[in-house]
Amino acid sequence: MNVKIQQFLYANHSWSVVGWNICRSLLKLNHQVDLFPTDKDKPCHLPDDLKKYQIDKLDKQYDMQVSYTAPINFPIYLRNGNTKRFGIWAYEYLPTLPTGFSKYYKYTDKILAPSNFCRQIFINSGVPENHVLTIPHGIHLEDFENKNKYPLKTNKKIKYLVTIGQPHQRKNLPAIFEAWGRAFTKQDDVCLVFKISVQKEKIKKHSFDVDFYEIYNNFLHKYKNHAEVELITEFIPNMTELTNACDIMFSMSHCEGFYIPGLDALGAGKFNICPNYGGQLDFLNDKNSLLVSGRVIRANQSQMYWSGNPYAQMFEPNIDHAAELLKKAYNEYDSLLLDFMPSILETREVFTWDNAVKKILEIQ
Repeated sequence: MNVKIQQFLYANHSWSVVGWNICRSLLKLNHQVDLFPTDKDKPCHLPDDLKKYQIDKLDKQYDMQVSYTAPINFPIYLRNGNTKRFGIWAYEYLPTLPTGFSKYYKYTDKILAPSNFCRQIFINSGVPENHVLTIPHGIHLEDFENKNKYPLKTNKKIKYLVTIGQPHQRKNLPAIFEAWGRAFTKQDDVCLVFKISVQKEKIKKHSFDVDFYEIYNNFLHKYKNHAEVELITEFIPNMTELTNACDIMFSMSHCEGFYIPGLDALGAGKFNICPNYGGQLDFLNDKNSLLVSGRVIRANQSQMYWSGNPYAQMFEPNIDHAAELLKKAYNEYDSLLLDFMPSILETREVFTWDNAVKKILEIQ
């Protein structure tokens, strides 16, 4: 089968990671795949094993097309064929998509929502139920045969990893640092490893952007006796090695459509501390994670993408509970990991890219 994947394909953007790995699983099944990046203006970090599949022009029709992109792009990115046109997208804010987005489902044969949470948002927006399938993202189990560890500077015993693609309001960065400040001091044998894509100069392009260094400096000023924090801002080609180097994945996000780092943590045999809300609950639960309680509130309009919605919802994780769970994970790490491991191993066998692609290929 001739397949085209047209979308963002640079760096470690979550959309790119999905495109890369669908490509890899298709290639394992001997399908022919063309990668057409729509972000040629950005630094291209297409993985070495996929560079030979990149094309620079579209001059043929395809048996199947896949694109993880905003629905407004479906008519353009899925126009090189009339069968098996699959659009993928995750929106984080219940109850509905941004204004005007739902109509673009007509340019797909199916929309592939990565979680039941995201699927419900499409349906709430008027997309027919039979047009939206839940096809979860995954991992390649063989990636985690690599036991190499990213060379961290810290020598602390327990390392909590936060991975942030872009410093957006939705990621709730102040709450991450606030929980860390309440949980630990420099006397504790812990480190917060904070991986974030951010430039050193202050740039705030959109209302949903935040000034990371302002937030971080406020934390340093408030918690002068804080536990160690190691910032990583450079590009890391193999994020598995960073996950390997840490012990626990930590998030305080207001809402996630899927949360790929949480699944990667399971792949590496780690557990998560994350909000009890959002797309991650398809694979994270109290058998493999520590879930932060909180409450559903109205979303801040300035943090929303594309367009605001006065009825949009988000989750406000409880900072005191998060701090409690951070300490619990430190004090009971070995016993928690032992208890969680059966579910971790079971879940990572189910949520693989090979299983996802098998489901995609079976769609009629």
